[in-house]
Amino acid sequence: MPPQKPLSKKKITQQTISISPALKDKIEKYVNENNVKNPNDKRFKSISAFYNYVLEKTMECFEQGKTLDDFETLVDKEIKDFFDNITFNAIIPYYENAVKTNRYTTPTFEKIPFFYLTLRKMYLTQMDPYDFRSIKNIFNRVRNYIFSQNITKRFNLDIFTGKNRKDYSGVFEYAGFYENLTFENCKYNAALFGLLGVKITNFLYSKKNKYFRFDLRTTDLFFRNELLKKERLTLINHNLSYLLNYLKIIDDKDYYLWMKLANDKQVIISFNKEETQNEWVNLIEQEIEKSGDKEEYILNILKLFEKLHWIKIQSEKDLNFVIRLSKSKFSQEKEFLLDTLSKKSEISHENGIYYLKKIDS
Repeated sequence: MPPQKPLSKKKITQQTISISPALKDKIEKYVNENNVKNPNDKRFKSISAFYNYVLEKTMECFEQGKTLDDFETLVDKEIKDFFDNITFNAIIPYYENAVKTNRYTTPTFEKIPFFYLTLRKMYLTQMDPYDFRSIKNIFNRVRNYIFSQNITKRFNLDIFTGKNRKDYSGVFEYAGFYENLTFENCKYNAALFGLLGVKITNFLYSKKNKYFRFDLRTTDLFFRNELLKKERLTLINHNLSYLLNYLKIIDDKDYYLWMKLANDKQVIISFNKEETQNEWVNLIEQEIEKSGDKEEYILNILKLFEKLHWIKIQSEKDLNFVIRLSKSKFSQEKEFLLDTLSKKSEISHENGIYYLKKIDS
């Protein structure tokens, strides 16, 4: 057979298709609006030019291996650009391990106000709380972006309407491929629902299946544009309480509880055996001497005991501190503390404040 001649790309052939009046109206409206916004864009010069461009690009996608099903998960540019400004690309196994110790930390508004306010602004500009369809539309657009990140296998929201316009309930489900990233997503989605004015009424979490489910109900805050920070923070904390509570912490790894206790200065670290106490302090002393600045040695030893909550440093420059240890309960620890500090410094005290003076070596 003789080789087939390449077909001409000249626009002379007509193709007749049948579409619904509703679709025809949508297309005409879209083309006219974009023609006004971008009068020099040839793609919107006419309905025919628009059809031709869309069909050409669609066939190019198919030639590159895309299918019709890919249209269902297409990430639109506006949503992608928005999340690109507040996210970054990371190596998933590395980040999965990095967030492990972050499990029971609270994503407070004070720590990340830009994140919360930026997300809220995006939802407010894209969603009409009284319009069921607009809520589903923004959710589906975000959903497509979430799936494009390769850490999610289920992201679903079912919404149920009540008797009046301010009575929504729903179920949100999420399943991921990675345990720690799934838990982080669980926390931030719970906080985000609270920020938007949606209350979690029941919660299910499966560590084994990397799955969580929120039963949801809208509150009056969902329909108000005002920030009302205090009320929204209360709702955020309510939602997070399903995940971040001490029952769950004590049922998990030991260090999660220790991390919480470390923030309370009224809690101290005490050792069961003097030998263990000596081993730990000697080990850290050696590392300080090996890796630290010689002039900062005494200050670093003070910082060690401050981390154990034995002392509170009053002045790093003047090397003075107060002892937190109870005299009646921790006399051995106090003696050990002063003996350790006296190895390379002279100790004096006045009115409950201890002063160190370096000994010239």
